[in-house]
Amino acid sequence: MSKVKGLSAERIATRLLESCGYQILSTNFDIMDNGEKVAEIDIIAENDDATYAVEVKAGLGDVNAIRQAFGNAKLAGYKPMLVCKGYSDESAKIAAEKLDVTVIGLNEYYLLLEPEELEHIVKRCVEEVFETHGFLPYTVELQEKDKILLQLISTSFRFKEVAEKLTISEKALGKEIKDLTKRGILPKRSLSFRDLKQCAASVLSRHVLFEKLDRIEQLLSKQQN
Repeated sequence: MSKVKGLSAERIATRLLESCGYQILSTNFDIMDNGEKVAEIDIIAENDDATYAVEVKAGLGDVNAIRQAFGNAKLAGYKPMLVCKGYSDESAKIAAEKLDVTVIGLNEYYLLLEPEELEHIVKRCVEEVFETHGFLPYTVELQEKDKILLQLISTSFRFKEVAEKLTISEKALGKEIKDLTKRGILPKRSLSFRDLKQCAASVLSRHVLFEKLDRIEQLLSKQQN
């Protein structure tokens, strides 16, 4: 699976899980052992019943994909889930049942679309590009704690690292980010940590630019008076 196709499948899977009532806690979650990265989980999601380690596959889910989802979930201590376009064969289905891997199909997202629906999707994709680069149409003032959080996100390498620097749990960090989202500072859609880093840096840069423009405007106003 190409990197571009994989990232696209992960974004689609994230939206699919959210539409099914799951809360996205993290994306591109690193599993560490003695300071070394041993594996990566595409998505960490939870519902009222449990927390899931979600592997995403753009194509059909085979036995190897089922085993990978099961193995990574056990390492992380979560329940295993695979999001894919269905089972590759009967063996994959049997493996999923025996290993208790929840499988959710992507098929409904690959249906042909009407022109109006395609236009809406293209528009939303363009909006997401602007959101990812911090070009949100917001007028919300950044508080000092917001700047600190955005700065930590923009300079960290992993979601877990941000939580450790703030000495809070990853779940608590998720709530802090959710608050920024509710206030219109961050995009409402789920972002990979890489995109979140980029967005946080862009929001901070934009804020600094606006502050400079305000000061220039104030100076010009004083000179005119």
